Amino acid sequence: MKKINNHRLLVTLAFSIILVFGVITTLKSQINPLIQQDYKIDYSQLGFIMACYSVGNIVATFYGGVGIEKFSLKQVLWAGLVICSISLVTISYINSYYLLAGVMIILGIGMGILNVSGNSLASIVFTKNKGKMMNIFHLFFGVGGIIAPIYANHLFDLGFSWEGTYSIGSVLIVFLFLFSLLCKVPEKKGEAKKKETTIIQILKDREVVIFTLMFLMHVGAEIGVGSWLGVYLVDVQARTDTEVGFYISLFYILFTIGRFIASLIVERVGYLRLVIICAVGGIITILLGLIGPSSFAILLSITGLFISVNFPTMQAAMFENFSDNISAIIGLTLTAGGLGNIIFANWLVGIINDLVGIRLGYGIFILYLIILAGLTYSLKAKYIKKEGLITAKSNSKG
Repeated sequence: MKKINNHRLLVTLAFSIILVFGVITTLKSQINPLIQQDYKIDYSQLGFIMACYSVGNIVATFYGGVGIEKFSLKQVLWAGLVICSISLVTISYINSYYLLAGVMIILGIGMGILNVSGNSLASIVFTKNKGKMMNIFHLFFGVGGIIAPIYANHLFDLGFSWEGTYSIGSVLIVFLFLFSLLCKVPEKKGEAKKKETTIIQILKDREVVIFTLMFLMHVGAEIGVGSWLGVYLVDVQARTDTEVGFYISLFYILFTIGRFIASLIVERVGYLRLVIICAVGGIITILLGLIGPSSFAILLSITGLFISVNFPTMQAAMFENFSDNISAIIGLTLTAGGLGNIIFANWLVGIINDLVGIRLGYGIFILYLIILAGLTYSLKAKYIKKEGLITAKSNSKG
């Protein structure tokens, strides 16, 4: 009974971590304009602030996974919670642009540790139906994104500033810390615990490299499609602000629905097969949305239904395939995702948009998804041998 209760506590902790991560991470969408007004900075300076956060996040995910392998999941989680709480509270006590940039780096480190810890915990506690559970797990990130603006607006109505939304958010971090005290997190035993692992050693495994590239391409497409949708609708189709808001909202609504639907079908369809199907679905909707009449723009929003499925499903496939150094591999793939966000979703697309126009620039996401489908197929066909990776162990092979 005690073991069952502890497992339930660990599952609740995992969902709580990704929920809090979603709330704090998505606050920036509403807070960024207020930071710009308060500090009287231009778009480039605001972009630098966000880049500082991303750099901290990438550093944390890169080293966080190895840190979990070397020390323990609970110790690394606690370190991340402490860093998060300090940086969130500090935001209310600074008034310098450069100090804000420094605090954002620290906050990015804390949130990156929280992210890799939550995903590592998920790899431990979701022992059955990993595809279903990982899609539900990441669904909670979307729930956090829904809660964030409601939470922020409520505090604004009470008279708090944008800094207060971050500082009061530290209460959520304290809750996670206190709740984690109730949980007994499984740790590695014996020689496996003592064995030193380096990133170079991990990357010698070709399957790890393929998974890393898959996350690089997927995040470049996932973040990019949503981030540039509004710009495309305005610059190419001259849509109004109301129309743009509708298409973007629809994208994220379908994005959330996609993960819910995936949780119901992924164990039957098979993990890698579903990734290929959704990648092809995204390719078709983006292509038709770009070459079709203006009414086909709705297909760009429908892309969210397909593209939402890949990240959690790829993680489930990864958890099925690897038993050793899983935290380090998670950290590596999350780092790849962070680089995909910065380089492939934003920087490279921006350059292409300037050179050839946003219609062709937006089409680069088709190429990302083609590469993703190809990598997934090669993994399915050549490298993954374990029965039960393509389908749940209780079902027949996909």
